[in-house]
Amino acid sequence: MSSRRTRATTSSYYDRNCDERKSYQKFYYEAKKGLRKVSKAARRATMGKRKREQRGERSAYRSPLAHTDPVDDPCRDVETELALSDDVVMLRDTLSEELGEDGWVPQYTRTLQHWIDKYIKEAQDMIAEGVGARAARLHHLRRFVAGLRQEQDLAELGRDARRAVVEDLSLILWGRRINTVTFFRLYPDM
Repeated sequence: MSSRRTRATTSSYYDRNCDERKSYQKFYYEAKKGLRKVSKAARRATMGKRKREQRGERSAYRSPLAHTDPVDDPCRDVETELALSDDVVMLRDTLSEELGEDGWVPQYTRTLQHWIDKYIKEAQDMIAEGVGARAARLHHLRRFVAGLRQEQDLAELGRDARRAVVEDLSLILWGRRINTVTFFRLYPDM
């Protein structure tokens, strides 16, 4: 019984330092609010990119269709996406050689829009029939549409925006996950 009284009357280290601990936690929360734990090298790289953006040496474009988390989509069809990416690069290079630096973008975006419409039609037909076992194919079609739409946006914004997205490895056709909120806002029928 005496040990109970002793335990109840004496304060623990935790109780004695409660105010100091709460004060430190409040300071730490204010200082680190909104920041994730990242390595020093990753933080230096991010700060370097931001400084180059401020000096105008790098485009500050962020792709709204690409997910901000740098983890690749585990359900992607790597071979098909790389083949589509190669087709896009070949189309861009061919049109820029044939039509010159200024004239290739309208033809390029029209061709990409034709491809997008083809994939959207295929996805809508699949949804109308009932997806069932072909859910993976529907996911791939959504990725194709998002990747081609991203390429369209980058072509209209210019080479600096594309360089920034490539540097950040944010191309959807290279594996970056889709921001589904933005995607379904743009394509509600998919």
